[in-house]
Amino acid sequence: MAQLLASKIAVVEEPPRIRSITALPTAVLAAIGITERGPVGTATQVTSFDEFVAIFGSFTANADLTLAMQGFFQNGGTNAWIVRTVHYTDITSAATKTSAAGTITLLTDSGAPSSGVSSGTIATPIAMVDGDTLIVDVNAGGNATATFNATAASRTSGATETFALSDGQTLTVEVDGGSVQTITFNTAEFANIAAATALEVAAVINSEIVGANSGTSAGGVTLTSDRLGTGSGINVTGGTANAVLTFTTGLVSGTGDVSNLAAVTAAEIKTVVEADVAGCTVSDAAGLISVTSNTTGASSSILIDATSTLDTKLGFDNATHSGSSGAAGNTLQVDGKTDGVYANLLSIVIDPATSGDANEFNLLVEDDGLVVETFPNLSMVDANTNFVETVINNANTGSQLIAVTDLDSTAADPTPAEGTFGPLTGGDDGLTSLDDNDFIGSSAGATGLHAFDQTQGLTLLIVPARATSAVHNAMVSYCDTFRDKEIFPILDPPAGLTAAQMVTYQETTAALLNLSEFGAIYWPQIKVLNPNKSIFGDVENITVAPSGHIAGVYSKVDASRPGGVYLAPANVENGVIAGMVGFETNEVLDEKKRDLVYPKRINPITAFPGSPRHIDGSRTLKGNGNFPSIPERRGVIFIESSLKNGLLPFKHLPNTEETRNAADRTVDNFLRAQMRNGAFASTNPDTAYFVDTSTGVNTPSVIASGQMIIRIGLAMAKPAEFIVLMVSQDTRALEEELAS
Repeated sequence: MAQLLASKIAVVEEPPRIRSITALPTAVLAAIGITERGPVGTATQVTSFDEFVAIFGSFTANADLTLAMQGFFQNGGTNAWIVRTVHYTDITSAATKTSAAGTITLLTDSGAPSSGVSSGTIATPIAMVDGDTLIVDVNAGGNATATFNATAASRTSGATETFALSDGQTLTVEVDGGSVQTITFNTAEFANIAAATALEVAAVINSEIVGANSGTSAGGVTLTSDRLGTGSGINVTGGTANAVLTFTTGLVSGTGDVSNLAAVTAAEIKTVVEADVAGCTVSDAAGLISVTSNTTGASSSILIDATSTLDTKLGFDNATHSGSSGAAGNTLQVDGKTDGVYANLLSIVIDPATSGDANEFNLLVEDDGLVVETFPNLSMVDANTNFVETVINNANTGSQLIAVTDLDSTAADPTPAEGTFGPLTGGDDGLTSLDDNDFIGSSAGATGLHAFDQTQGLTLLIVPARATSAVHNAMVSYCDTFRDKEIFPILDPPAGLTAAQMVTYQETTAALLNLSEFGAIYWPQIKVLNPNKSIFGDVENITVAPSGHIAGVYSKVDASRPGGVYLAPANVENGVIAGMVGFETNEVLDEKKRDLVYPKRINPITAFPGSPRHIDGSRTLKGNGNFPSIPERRGVIFIESSLKNGLLPFKHLPNTEETRNAADRTVDNFLRAQMRNGAFASTNPDTAYFVDTSTGVNTPSVIASGQMIIRIGLAMAKPAEFIVLMVSQDTRALEEELAS
């Protein structure tokens, strides 16, 4: 609030007395199983079946998860997290996976032998100092040193101090072949111009001369060029003062092996290095220096030694650069993007670049002879935007099938030879010895179910076609205990069971009956149209686990209206399973068989005369708990998760009556909205639910322990599992007649 200093009207916006609670999504699916390809043991989100296929591949002989995801999205599912499992020799370590990626190494073209070449990256001319060195090892024969030397032109006056100069006398000098410069001596520049000292004369010369400097030596005056090297020159041409100073006239030149040490050219470097280092040739490309061995082949090499003083000035590295024998060499490794035998059907085609650039190439991926991916105009040069690794390994726009690694680190960066190569080899799905533990997993290794441990917001769980006692019990335990009752598992029936066998499985084999409210099991498996006869055989229909389809029905019903989660995903409208064409066993059409399974809390999938195939049960595994039906249990999961998230702003606030009342109002507001959405057995708030934050539950000792207790009671609406028609004869007219 603004400070109340001068008289004013201040406006203060207060926080809301009742916070809103956001309703969380209710049908976010977690699914684990076998896929054709895709990341192993990593939860990956997909929002359509096309996206699932792009990441995890299509149908295979073990494609139970793929079939389930097709059913999920076909029936209204919108959001799923997928974990691909394989066999682990130790489920506590994800590194022990037995799957592997296929691979192939592409070679360069064979050609003429080449020389070792080391290239600089800094353009000439460059500035040196006297004595700079370039130390070169040619063909591993030992170091040879090229040394750059230079001195400046200099001369000394013939006379020594003192000098009987007079006002206005001059000295004329040419420096480094330039124009004549005139130095004038004035009386004011000396203590006594007629007895000038060497230092006074040098000071006057330094104040006027350009490109040179003056000093003293044994009482004489020196003239020295600023330039070092053979291009350095001092020529005293005369002047009236030279009769006193007696400099010898004529040109005196500097010495050395370069013209100007401050700007040494490529040609000068070539001359010096080739003279001092045997067996090499120095070349210049746009000012950049390269040193090349005069031999060819694998033994040809150039190494610029790190003890050189010119290596960094010229931009040389200190690596050994070897030539080539001319034989084809490794240049590009191609691996399956993810593990799996799918890669063993992939071949790689290298074609000339459509750009016409001889240093580029097109890469095509063939799957069983059919081109499925094309990447044009790729480069092997790391710095280029079309570098093969940059393009193909891009997470968003790159290949869905392969990953590549540049194997050649030389400056040449040779492209792969043209042709068709492959298929890749070594791909393995990791399914040998696959067992229940690979699906159950371990929190230590983040394997199996525990690959979902870090994925928040999940509400449903399926493990298609792994309908075993161990997996079913692990699913229930994971959701009920490990994930703190936030996820609801949908259990598949084991394949091929009759009604009686299904009851035995529920009661005895898996002991699921009354195990937990967190889970529901269905029977029987269902039939769908054969999506790929080349894989599943020449049959019209195949039998699949129903959990994916059922999860899709859950999602569809949840989205059908506000409060859809409180509706049972069952009956001839809400429970219809799209894509289903039949039952694994027609026993389920017999009411007597359904009478066997439903009391054991097994939800039948059936059809009545004239009705579509649908889910005809809404029971959780446990009948004697607080919320024994699927809509009750899932509704409470939704309410609890939304409240946990919505009440976070109240954490760490002072635990006062005011805070508790605010929390009470917030919860009441949310529950009142859910009441209007059909969550409860009543539309009267007094009988539909209660919220208690009173001092009766928040006693001083509770508050002292850091707790705020919000006690909530929910009268959830129960599904009408049975509709009883009470039929009798209508005798009202007869009774009236007798009465009259």
